[in-house]
Amino acid sequence: MMSNERTLLNQLIKSKTDTVGSEILKEIEGNDEYIKDVQLKKLKELHDKKFKEKGVTPLIRLYEKYNACALNDGDLQNWAELIDRDIRILEGTIKILEDESNEG
Repeated sequence: MMSNERTLLNQLIKSKTDTVGSEILKEIEGNDEYIKDVQLKKLKELHDKKFKEKGVTPLIRLYEKYNACALNDGDLQNWAELIDRDIRILEGTIKILEDESNEG
């Protein structure tokens, strides 16, 4: 029986035809290559597109919408400083007038 098994093993090893196991292995390897080369690439592109649509693009829109307001806030700060200076001048003038009227 040992020689029969050895003969079958030699035939299997030297065989030019595919076995069921080798056909399944080739199919698995082909599927693996397809998944890595095609499906994974498409999935990455889809993910990148969805990420841009859901995350990046809305942030860019918000930035563009409120960036002009941020620049106006800088103008607002300048206006506030000018108004503060004018109020201090008016307060100083009123104090001088009150002091003069109290003396006279």
